[in-house]
Amino acid sequence: MAIFAKTAAVITLACSALSGTAFADTYHHIDQLAVTVERQARMLEREVSHYRHTPEYGHLIADTKRLSRLAEHMHEVAHNHGCLAHLEADLRQLDSAFHHLERTLEHIEEDSFHGHGHIHGSTLHVRRLMHSMEVNIHHLQDDVRSLNRVQHHDEHFNS
Repeated sequence: MAIFAKTAAVITLACSALSGTAFADTYHHIDQLAVTVERQARMLEREVSHYRHTPEYGHLIADTKRLSRLAEHMHEVAHNHGCLAHLEADLRQLDSAFHHLERTLEHIEEDSFHGHGHIHGSTLHVRRLMHSMEVNIHHLQDDVRSLNRVQHHDEHFNS
């Protein structure tokens, strides 16, 4: 299924070189993914309560708030069809913040396993949310890079 989805995305992006409508459709797709990532970031903010009895709780709150702010900004840029270079830079920051949060959660879970701090309840849903968010961020990065290449290709041929 992933190969089909990627093939469809490549075809859509290739067609966008020929059609302004396809270009707009691709931007709409990017906007919808950005909405999803923003929602996921907000959900993560709520889920940190599982970690309130760990030494890194304050750090975790700060990290999830930063991730939400970055996701909100990135969505705003995508929604307004902002500069693709700006969107790429925002996505790099978002991806970096995401992976920092991921490492922090892994550290907290490992420490908790060894008796340092206590996690309330199962965090399997947090890991699933993190995985889904990572897939969406990387999907966005791929789509924005592809759209940027198509746009540069069009500009080169139209000049």
